[in-house]
Amino acid sequence: MPELPRREPYRTWPGGLIVLAVIVGYVSLWVGLDDTIEPDLQPIPAGSVQQVGPAVSFVPVAGWYLDATDSSQSDSTSSVLLVGKTGQFNVQVLPWEGTLAEEVKRQKDTDEAFGEARVIDNDATFTTAGGLSGTTFSFFNQEDQGRVWVSVDETADRAIVMVGRSPDSAFDQGLPEYQAMIDSIRTEQS
Repeated sequence: MPELPRREPYRTWPGGLIVLAVIVGYVSLWVGLDDTIEPDLQPIPAGSVQQVGPAVSFVPVAGWYLDATDSSQSDSTSSVLLVGKTGQFNVQVLPWEGTLAEEVKRQKDTDEAFGEARVIDNDATFTTAGGLSGTTFSFFNQEDQGRVWVSVDETADRAIVMVGRSPDSAFDQGLPEYQAMIDSIRTEQS
């Protein structure tokens, strides 16, 4: 019986190293660019009203800046991100047709999945002077800690999610400012 010819082995590791080098270079480029691009911070005049979508507004505390890069306005989903010396404060208005409990669970799941945060089971209810009510809970991760306030308006099919986050050392200092901004939130029926 004749012997079958053997195929010569070829090396795959040089090609694999080239592909890996291209991927590492591409990712490093974007990470480097992200670190060097400054956010577009705009000072907010004291007492000015910030509109979040067509029917939600609030008054920022003095000394905060609007991060125009990470803020967005539309008829359905809007957000305003403020940056201050103690951390960040974000107000989001989202379309939502579920209950308050479902939105709270969704926010906790999102924080754990994408924010790599550990949610603390300290749910509490809140009501503001402006009539906003809902559920609040805390979270922390390796870089910071924060608090989330969630309110659902079932008649307008929207959720209002407010997040205050600070480095661990500044969270207690920032909490009264977050609370003051939350107390200033006003809503209108859309």
